[in-house]
Amino acid sequence: MAAEGENTQQLDLTQALQRVVKLGLHQSLLSKGIHEVCKAIEAKKAKFCVLAENCNENNYKKLVQALCKENDVPLLLVKEAETLGEWIGICKMDSQNNIRKKRKCSSLVIREFPAELSEDERKIIESNFGAK
Repeated sequence: MAAEGENTQQLDLTQALQRVVKLGLHQSLLSKGIHEVCKAIEAKKAKFCVLAENCNENNYKKLVQALCKENDVPLLLVKEAETLGEWIGICKMDSQNNIRKKRKCSSLVIREFPAELSEDERKIIESNFGAK
C-alpha cells in the first residue's frame, strides 16, 4: 500500500514538473541548452535545474552538476533527454499530434515559477527539490 502512495506522489511530481516546464516555456521563464543553463545558474537566476541522466557527454553532466552544487541550485535528474525534448516541444509531430521523431534536450533551468501554476503544484516542486 505504501508503494502505491509513493507512486501517486511521483506521478504528481512528474505532472507538476511537466506543467511548470510547459508554462515556463510559453512565458519565457525557461533556459535550455548548455549555454543558457550555465548563464542562468551563474547569474543566480535559476530556481531549479533539470538534467537528463542519459546525456552521452560526461563533461556536460559534470559541468551542470558542479555549477548547481556551487550555486546551491536544486538539481533533478530525469531518465531520458527525449522526455525533456517532448516537454519543451522540440519533437516532430504528425498531423494527428503523434510524435514522429523525438529530439533531445539534455538540460533546462526554470528561472521563475509561472503565475498560472497552482499552489499545490508549487508546493510539490518546492518540497521535492527545495526550490526557492
